[in-house]
Amino acid sequence: MNCLPSHWVRHAGLMVGFFCFQAMAFASEYSTPLKDISIDEKLDYAIGEAVFQKFWVPSPSSTSASDGLGPLYNARSCHSCHINNGRGHAPNANISGTSVPSFLIRFGKTYPSHLAIVDKEPLDETIYPAIGDKRYGHQLQSQSSAGITPEGDYHLTYSRKIETLADGTQVTLRKPTLHWDTLNYGPLDDKTGVTTFVAPPLVGMGLLGAIDNDSIINSADPQDLDKDGISGRVSWLPSSDGSAIVGRFGYKASTPSVSAQNQQAFNIDMGLSTPDLPFASGDCTDLQQECMTSPNGNSPHLDNLEIDKQQMYLVNLFVSLSKPPSMRNLQSSRFLEGKTIFEESGCVSCHTPKQKTGQQVSFTALKNKTFYPFTDMLLHDMGPDLASGFPSFSASPREWRTAPLWGIGLSASVSGRVGFLHDGRARTIEEAILWHGGEAKHSQQAYKQLDKTQRDTLIYFLESL
Repeated sequence: MNCLPSHWVRHAGLMVGFFCFQAMAFASEYSTPLKDISIDEKLDYAIGEAVFQKFWVPSPSSTSASDGLGPLYNARSCHSCHINNGRGHAPNANISGTSVPSFLIRFGKTYPSHLAIVDKEPLDETIYPAIGDKRYGHQLQSQSSAGITPEGDYHLTYSRKIETLADGTQVTLRKPTLHWDTLNYGPLDDKTGVTTFVAPPLVGMGLLGAIDNDSIINSADPQDLDKDGISGRVSWLPSSDGSAIVGRFGYKASTPSVSAQNQQAFNIDMGLSTPDLPFASGDCTDLQQECMTSPNGNSPHLDNLEIDKQQMYLVNLFVSLSKPPSMRNLQSSRFLEGKTIFEESGCVSCHTPKQKTGQQVSFTALKNKTFYPFTDMLLHDMGPDLASGFPSFSASPREWRTAPLWGIGLSASVSGRVGFLHDGRARTIEEAILWHGGEAKHSQQAYKQLDKTQRDTLIYFLESL
């Protein structure tokens, strides 16, 4: 591999350690730039990737461009959770859950709050505020800087569920149960719900973010007017001006843009202040005074933040302009047979194959692009077995955004990890299909009726996307 010597690159006032400017040994299918970006964007892409991968340190530190981590946090870099932009995984049974940084525990209120932000026409939707636990905030942070007590630790156990297919094949599913080992700031509030997540893959994020709002809104059918059993809903989120905007990212489409998603991760997962979330104490609460008064890395040369506008731009560019992997095996008869099974099983009702970006985009390379993510970007009822512990804005506990399927067959080769669905419980694509309920129950039942050859052909198709 031909790489430039180790050196430092100064870009628009930002100092970044940068060791291999061209190809890196761990270059992957999820972190290659779109081919039609400019020369300047290619440079920014490489530096944005370096910021994405770099390790942050607590304050005070002599490394002023990389300090401010914490005081409470889950990981020291974006890359720690999204190896090569790939997905995270769930901890094995009975080990310290905090040893797996790509597995996160979120907190929220279990009941609909009377403080609804939107509850009126024309949306006919209720958006509830994001209220975390009064002691622990919105997420459990298992790591901390010196002198600060981490929030706690836990382990998982797994119960087993047997699904019997029409030909007698039995598939063992596993369902995680969370067990607290320590909660260092006291018990959770009685009204606090808990949901577990694995870090999602960052595939084609810029393209998904560039789909016109109207395309998402017009594909929704909340009242199931066409009587097909599918009632996809838009995830409506509150905006700063009091109106509602379309949610796109996260398992429940709870953030509206790539930048919002990235800034939330910087602030909550790593405790770093950002332009839109200028809270140097991250997810600390008023009941964690040591955390609230801990030193921070806010610096005048970084807009009095820890992640300034320039660094956010670079990371947003890297995530937005990473291209999705190309579909494989398109000329194979087996691929075409799998596609037919996919369509006849009703999977396309939610996993819409084709989307198109619009004119209003963050980067020119994203404009007017047709692409194949296999998602409608809508919320769907997935049944009680997959329900979260609390609502998320306008998404009920049973509702989840349709997961894009592109690149799903490359999960293991990208990050070395395999774990599907929001909490990583499914160890295979087949297990993920068999957990589908609610609106997707018909497709799950259709899968169970297939013979082994048909099932293998469908999986082959999915792994080729």
